[in-house]
Amino acid sequence: MPTTRVTGRGPKSPVDEEFLKQLFQGGELLAQGRLDEARRLLERAHQLQPRNEKGRNMLGLAYFKLGHFDRAAEIYEALVRDNPVDATLRVNLGLVYLKTNALQRAMREFATATDLQPDHKKAHNYLGLALAQAGEYGRARQHFLVAGSEAMAQKMARAIAGNSFARTPARAATPAPLPVPAARPPPPPPSEGQWGAQFGLDEVPPATDDELRFDEDEGPGALSASDSGADARAPDGTPGDGDGAAAWDSASQPDGERLPESLEGATPELPPQSAAFAPTEEVPLLAELTPALALEGASPTQRLRVGGGSFSVYVEGELLTRLEGLVAFSGQLEFEPERKRFRGRATDEPFGQGSARFTRASGRGVLFLEAAEGHSFLATDLGDTGVYVREECVFAFEEVVAFENGKVPSDVPPDLELVYLRGQGRVVLRVRGALRSVGVTPEAPVTVPMSYLVGWQGSVTPRVVPLSRDNPPPGVGVELSGEGFALISLPLR
Repeated sequence: MPTTRVTGRGPKSPVDEEFLKQLFQGGELLAQGRLDEARRLLERAHQLQPRNEKGRNMLGLAYFKLGHFDRAAEIYEALVRDNPVDATLRVNLGLVYLKTNALQRAMREFATATDLQPDHKKAHNYLGLALAQAGEYGRARQHFLVAGSEAMAQKMARAIAGNSFARTPARAATPAPLPVPAARPPPPPPSEGQWGAQFGLDEVPPATDDELRFDEDEGPGALSASDSGADARAPDGTPGDGDGAAAWDSASQPDGERLPESLEGATPELPPQSAAFAPTEEVPLLAELTPALALEGASPTQRLRVGGGSFSVYVEGELLTRLEGLVAFSGQLEFEPERKRFRGRATDEPFGQGSARFTRASGRGVLFLEAAEGHSFLATDLGDTGVYVREECVFAFEEVVAFENGKVPSDVPPDLELVYLRGQGRVVLRVRGALRSVGVTPEAPVTVPMSYLVGWQGSVTPRVVPLSRDNPPPGVGVELSGEGFALISLPLR
């Protein structure tokens, strides 16, 4: 489904006018640092147009600034699913993960952003920060060099050489006690000239000290336009090259053509891992560190959490799921291997093989799972609509969903293994990229390479066919004829 975009062309409905009003006022309050007021207006705008890309982006930014990282993650995960080739959205999602100490997820998003847009300097800079926190100084240095962060690249070189960053005195006979770090005063609300910094429109400032501190005074997008030497406005009041307030001015016109879209520069402070490279007083207490690293799990009020390559589900009763990628589970759960069903009856054949075999989880508790590399999870509600899915693409489904296993034999290996799902319940799919559909009509059959096929809906007949007449063929496809939709997965490049 395409996202709704505000174009400012043609007559607007009262709903559109109200949406633009809430969005504009919410953006103004967000820029002024009045976060709670901004959140309420942006939530109202989101209710009016829940699929609007810019509205969701700004609401995600408000949640991020307020520290509601779970809500910010949900919004940016959904935006990335809808716009899988948008590098800026991936950087925003990576920043949310970076703030919540999910280093592997953050690095995955930043790396994908650099693949999509190799000259995205801030994506390279943030990827360098995440890699440095993970101790991968060599890789971090390469990304800092691409980003133009010479000071950080030099610090990585010193880290590789084993040099100390902190200015520490000569070894004493007895160790000095660790000083308590002073609390930092909250930053003042941004002025008009600082709007560029608020929305990631400023330059990467050079580091000047010899201590490696990954926080607001050294990360990318930290200084305002005036701080970094780029004046936001020319003396005559026209927009200048600094593009901080200028970008906001052009974004805030009533036609809603442009709105700030980036979290870059909005990070108040990076996670505690950065303290490993700072002087000893920055080392966090374990009692404070451990709760901050807690995984976001499902709950009785939010029974399913899917996004960013992770999946957690609150089980109360029974759930059919693979345990491949199991990270942990809590509560009282029991697991029984599941068997395939043909024509309404259970068979002796296992449903899946090895660690990927389906199990019937019963009891009460929470499951935490991570997708294999190159895969992601997608949850959907069947709404009592039947769907055929390739067996390897089905990961979990609620017990109320009826299932039947099937197979389309092929003269060209492999056979097409299928699962038919139907019922008013939720299903979690495992895919290699963005989920898309292609219409199938009696006049125009559709053929999909088997590796891209997820399944189909409707009155459709499948047939496995070679993709080429070469001997041996380079691959096989599935020809779908009839009327319905082919479901395909587009791998990210």
